[in-house]
Amino acid sequence: MNPEQLPEEQKHDLPEEKLNGQLAFFPEMEPERPETEPAGPRAIPAPSTEQMSHWHICILLSDILLRFDGLLPEDWLYEIAVPTGHVSYFMYMDALGALQEQNAVTCCTEDGVPCLRLTDEGRRSVKQSRLYVPKYFRDRVHLTALRYVARQRALRDLHSSYERDGNGWSVTLTCTDRGAEMMTLRIHAPSEDQAEQFIERIQRNPARFFGKLLDLALTNEEEQYDLTDN
Repeated sequence: MNPEQLPEEQKHDLPEEKLNGQLAFFPEMEPERPETEPAGPRAIPAPSTEQMSHWHICILLSDILLRFDGLLPEDWLYEIAVPTGHVSYFMYMDALGALQEQNAVTCCTEDGVPCLRLTDEGRRSVKQSRLYVPKYFRDRVHLTALRYVARQRALRDLHSSYERDGNGWSVTLTCTDRGAEMMTLRIHAPSEDQAEQFIERIQRNPARFFGKLLDLALTNEEEQYDLTDN
């Protein structure tokens, strides 16, 4: 008798028929991700200045000088490039020596300070070749240079001090222009920490701070009173 013709309740009593070559299927399980491994895509490491060649460093140093009208104190250029980690000491000295040999940069003295000056030949050369340095590196180094030079100029034009008085601390700020005193401001601070904070915040941009004080003094008007309800 054909098994298909048996009643439904008798089909369960039949022995299970095995087919030759029949394989069991077990789905592959995805390996568990270690807890320390981040879930998202792996971040690509940022480029390093070590990838730049000697020629790139020469262009970069010339480009920094060009941004500041071709003239910077010698120690300023060093502080911008080397201690910040943009360029190693040996790469810096090698590049600077090559620029001087090629008459692209010369040494000079301004107000008794040793400086580096970009020559006319150096200006023409760096304007033609500056784009060979990737923008990523140019942006990083130029941002460091702008911040450093602004800070040094602020420290040169702003004299600050603080001392203890009867009820706290007294902060004195003097703004100068080419050695001439332009404005002196005295601020009371309740603690030494706040006195240091006053100085640190103003030194970030003293020209903006004192400029706003002058603008306020020039535009200050008498308070207007409303007498409509009198």
